[in-house]
Amino acid sequence: MGNWVKSAERLLEILDDSLTGFDHVAENSHRFDFYSYCEHYAIERRELTRDLRHGMKELGHGAPAHGTILGSAHRLYLDLRVAFDSGIVTALEELIRGETYLAARADAVLEHDGLPPPIYETVRLIRANISRSLLDLTGMHQHAGTGFAAGSFRLYK
Repeated sequence: MGNWVKSAERLLEILDDSLTGFDHVAENSHRFDFYSYCEHYAIERRELTRDLRHGMKELGHGAPAHGTILGSAHRLYLDLRVAFDSGIVTALEELIRGETYLAARADAVLEHDGLPPPIYETVRLIRANISRSLLDLTGMHQHAGTGFAAGSFRLYK
């Protein structure tokens, strides 16, 4: 088993955390801006995650279909932090932190030598999705930090 396989399996676990996190934020935020952001990125990310899992199975590698305890703890931490701070900026900072971690995991897969081309292409698309997500979150964070409602930030241009 190549080293890339363990990294790709770890990425799949964290992608599952990410998708569960999108669902969690969308269900519990009661804010259209967060709901819209989560729905927008979850659609493509869910498809790319399915593609990566399928590509790994085609190459004979089992792929986990569950998230991590760390992801569950991060969602709980986000809930508690938002409850105590009750601030949009706090929620955005945690979302940025989670996406940054996911980006690092995708980068770790892409750095492996011998990565099969279909896996490379799928992970590259996943990384592009994360990059766009981070750009939007950063824009929302800057917008909210200047006193504007994050919802007034235009997510789709």
